[in-house]
Amino acid sequence: MYLIIAGLSGIGKSLAELLVKEGNEVVVVDSDEARCTEMATSSDVMVITGDATNKSVLEEARVKRADALVALTNDDSDNLMICMLAKEMGARKVISLVNDAVHVETFKQAGIGFQVKPHAVVAKHIYRTILQPYVKDFLSFERAEIFEIEVEEGMKCVGKKASETGTPNGMKILVLERAGKYLDEDTKMEPKDWLTLIVDWKSTKKGVDFMNRWFTKG
Repeated sequence: MYLIIAGLSGIGKSLAELLVKEGNEVVVVDSDEARCTEMATSSDVMVITGDATNKSVLEEARVKRADALVALTNDDSDNLMICMLAKEMGARKVISLVNDAVHVETFKQAGIGFQVKPHAVVAKHIYRTILQPYVKDFLSFERAEIFEIEVEEGMKCVGKKASETGTPNGMKILVLERAGKYLDEDTKMEPKDWLTLIVDWKSTKKGVDFMNRWFTKG
């Protein structure tokens, strides 16, 4: 694939290196000459020093043949402009980092794929660690969240069948796993079992109440 990354942040550098390692052709565009020089001398990535909000720079990056362009600058206005220009000029797909969550709706309306800045994801992980210590990992999507929970001794779910827990509307147990084997919902849960749950974003409170009921101890 031919991919363009606009913005040589830490995320941009890591993404470029990962994509090249997987055999993709990658071009990075950034206005900071020092960052570009460092990237060019330390990797096989093609680097263009310039402002990606300018059509001429995107033309130099051959945006017309790009399978995807990813905008990763620290300025949402620049990211929006870059993506809109890239779409107009023929990039097959555009994706942007959104630095401020208040701008999410603007990117949605423009039909641009987006990811909210990682610090929001980190904050959610810390939140789960503090208030929901039974959650070992989770993935957050636009319309739902997926949780992984390890059953521990003393949890209220131990000895209960998954089918007996009464999952609320908007929430579903996707997987019950024990020692690498997937079990059905009529299996009684035991310590060291793993559950994977999905919760619709509209049912977040009901999902949290459900998890607090069954996966706390005492």
